[in-house]
Amino acid sequence: MHWTTAKLIALDRAEGFLAQGWVEHSQAAFAEKAKVLRRELPPHIIAAYDQLKIAHKEPVVGVFQETCGGCHAPLSKPAMARLNDDKEVSHCEQCGRFIYLAGGHDLAAHASAPGSRNEITS
Repeated sequence: MHWTTAKLIALDRAEGFLAQGWVEHSQAAFAEKAKVLRRELPPHIIAAYDQLKIAHKEPVVGVFQETCGGCHAPLSKPAMARLNDDKEVSHCEQCGRFIYLAGGHDLAAHASAPGSRNEITS
C-alpha cells in the first residue's frame, strides 16, 4: 500500500469519527490526528480528498475482488496492476475515489511503522 493511501485511510477514519460525534474527550484526539495527517499529506492529495468528500460519503474505499468498494464497478487490468504496483496513489476509473486493496493487508504495518516515512503520528 502506498504510504499516501495509508494516511488517507487514517484521515478518512479520523474525520468520520468526528462527524459521528464520538465521546467528547475522543473528539479532540480525532481532530488532532486529522490535523496532523492533513499537514503530512501533499496539498494536491488533500484537495482531491476534500472534493471527493463533497461528492461521496466515502472518498477512500477498498477494492474487493477487483471491484471498487464505492461504486462497485469492476477495475480494469491496468488499474489493478497500478494498485498492486504500490508506486502511486490509485483512483477508481469510474467514480474517482481513492482505492486500496482491502483484506489481507496490514494497514497498521504500512501506515505506522515507527521511524518510517509511513508513520502516522497520533
